[in-house]
Amino acid sequence: MFARFLHVESCGQCGACKFHSGGVSDTLERLERGAADDHDIEELGSHLRMVTDQNRCYLPVELQTVVASILREYPDDFVAHLEGVRPPSRLYRLPKIVDMSDGTVAYDTRIAFKQPDWTYLEVRRAG
Repeated sequence: MFARFLHVESCGQCGACKFHSGGVSDTLERLERGAADDHDIEELGSHLRMVTDQNRCYLPVELQTVVASILREYPDDFVAHLEGVRPPSRLYRLPKIVDMSDGTVAYDTRIAFKQPDWTYLEVRRAG
């Protein structure tokens, strides 16, 4: 979720974000779906090493720092996903504040569906 947020919010002007932040995000999404393999983990490491090459702002550094620290702190979760086992559920929220007025905060509830071009993925509900 954090990697996707940073990828989506990137301006995409430098190669660091244009190529590697999306690679990090896509690989993590495959891992979460249980569709990743050992090659994807190698690819993730490669993207994380190169994500700060020629960066124009601090966003790729943030991506590298956050994802690498999650990999270090929760290695068993990554192994579980690779083995097709669902790790213990952890609820992570990445709220995006869209308005604040009189002590009330409004969040973008669609942030998980935001695309790199700043449009929102249409989600159809069954039923």
